Amino acid sequence: MMMLIGATAASAADWRDAAVAEIAKEKQVVEVMFSQPISLWALMYDDGSRRDGYAEYLCLVLFSSGMPKGESVIITIWDATAMVQGDMKRIGRFECDRR
Repeated sequence: MMMLIGATAASAADWRDAAVAEIAKEKQVVEVMFSQPISLWALMYDDGSRRDGYAEYLCLVLFSSGMPKGESVIITIWDATAMVQGDMKRIGRFECDRR
């Protein structure tokens, strides 16, 4: 039973690592990370538009990276310039739920 639990934990890390690697290739994304297992942060430059649709697109990237059924991740897009200045300005958000 312990081997199964360890394999599940490794698989969870694998799909998250794969998703981060894939999202990091996006030209618009300055930085991407899982701040917690259920929270993905992507930093982008604010062009004045809402990035909720882009956050929804990133949900599809999570699916294609192997996000298992039953997982939920809150994707938040932050303004990269504001973040450097010590301010957290959210410019997009999507609740990604794989049922």
